Amino acid sequence: MLIELRVAEKTSPSSKSSADNHSGLPGVANAPKRSTVQVVRPRRMAHVLCFTVNIQEAINFYSRVLGLRMSDRSGDAVCFMHGIHGSDHHLLAFAKSNAPGLHHSSWDVGSIEEIGLGAMQMTDRGFSKGWGLGRHILGSNYFHYVRDPWGSHCEYSSDIDYIPADCDWKDADHAPEVSYIWGPEPPADFFADNCEAEKV
Repeated sequence: MLIELRVAEKTSPSSKSSADNHSGLPGVANAPKRSTVQVVRPRRMAHVLCFTVNIQEAINFYSRVLGLRMSDRSGDAVCFMHGIHGSDHHLLAFAKSNAPGLHHSSWDVGSIEEIGLGAMQMTDRGFSKGWGLGRHILGSNYFHYVRDPWGSHCEYSSDIDYIPADCDWKDADHAPEVSYIWGPEPPADFFADNCEAEKV
């Protein structure tokens, strides 16, 4: 995959993004009517997960050239990398495949409620395929993935782990079952490189 590098100001968060999962008030109906719900708009792009033919080479390149650091990995299947000046648990992640491609782009929203509302917005517009609602283990974020028209995914994400610049984060190599704590089973083709199939 081609990448473009530009010198610019830091755009990743300098502190953990807020998550507003507040409890409702007593004595009142706390859920709004669907007709009055505001459109969910992500606050920022959170991260990207790309397919690669070689996990270790991707780690070596992005750590040497961009200064990213390993957060966590699961053998030769997937790895997660963060920025050294303070960033979410991962800005960039890689999954093993037979060809390069995009698995998903992740978009930060302010609560589990906004994840659910965003998923409903997409379903209402005909994009019902995906995976969620659930919670990841590596990164700890709540998620819902929506399948896009070309076979990749967009992720609504909230409350991901944050690694401050002065944190001595200990990366680890985890067992393969670390994808999620709770949620529905992922679709059988969720981890497949659907971009690769379209290239044939």
